[in-house]
Amino acid sequence: MRHKLFYILLIGLSLSCETEVDPTLDSSLNILVIDAWLTNTDSVQHINITRSQSYFDATAPDKVPGAIVTVRDLNNNTLYNFDEEENRYTWRGGSGGTLGTIGNQYELRVELNGEVYTSRTAMNDVPPIDSISFRLEEGNSFFDDLIFGEVFATDLVGQDDTYWIKAWKNGRFLGNIEEINIAYDAAFSPDADNDGLQFIQPIRDLISPIDVSRDEEILSPYSLPDTLLFYGDTLIYKADSSKYGIIEGEDIVFEVEKVFTNNNVPDYLESLPLSDERYVPLGDTALYLQGDSVYVEIHSISNEAYFFLNQVIIESGREGGFGALFATPLANVSTNIVAQNNDNLVAGFFNIAAVSRAGNRLQSEDQIRVVK
Repeated sequence: MRHKLFYILLIGLSLSCETEVDPTLDSSLNILVIDAWLTNTDSVQHINITRSQSYFDATAPDKVPGAIVTVRDLNNNTLYNFDEEENRYTWRGGSGGTLGTIGNQYELRVELNGEVYTSRTAMNDVPPIDSISFRLEEGNSFFDDLIFGEVFATDLVGQDDTYWIKAWKNGRFLGNIEEINIAYDAAFSPDADNDGLQFIQPIRDLISPIDVSRDEEILSPYSLPDTLLFYGDTLIYKADSSKYGIIEGEDIVFEVEKVFTNNNVPDYLESLPLSDERYVPLGDTALYLQGDSVYVEIHSISNEAYFFLNQVIIESGREGGFGALFATPLANVSTNIVAQNNDNLVAGFFNIAAVSRAGNRLQSEDQIRVVK
């Protein structure tokens, strides 16, 4: 299970000398990249078109202007025009309008510099979220008590349904490679018969980020409410339930009732984000830090999109070291977009998702299921 925590003592060989290697790579092909991940929600829909770049180029890819971008419903011939706005392509819909109908087929068409790029997909159905709850894993000699979030949903009856489960903690999207949470029916693989079942626990648990403090201590994914007390120019952090706090998205360890004066208040506490929904004023001398919130969306994706994301996880999550010598060489992941002229390479993906969503906030110990 991806979220099981293990402490492994690694004893390795140390090399007597090290040589710094600065590899020179040939220039990469300038491939068009079309990212068209659309939904049936009432939010603005975007399609990004960029060019690929060299492996060691850490700059943001350049946007490609001048394209004509449309999505057509092949069942009723409805045409959605994506207008160019700030070098990306946007569909805003009407008042309360949404894009797409579950079960219908869609075609993406991008016209650029005399070339036409197309792709087809269907909007598949998505199960509702039954509930979002919290579970306490009692601590041991390696880590303190950990509170996990769990999302409960049941796979739709009928094999080969695939989903992308997205989560946000306190409004921050959990979008790291290790946090990509995809399901094939109720599990991870098409090889097992998991049709129509409740999502297995690893999928339920992956809405919980695992963070490590600056002292390399494991932080609880979710925390109960705490209180910040001010006395003049003195700040006291009083942790009612835990000695850990997460302020402005950074992992920070506090001792219980540790006192900061105006001479030693860390920079990240000098200006608290009082507009943040987690912070509620309690008079002139205190702030109440609400418990952590979690928001989850389940997106229906095509089987091709499932295997695309699975390739992204494999290619992006590679580790270095000795094992890398025997790994499969890096390669571009597959795409469902084709060019009219097959000599023009293209990357990216097209998917239209139906979305179910729900959220919860941890405010009381009564919400927590204890696992011993």
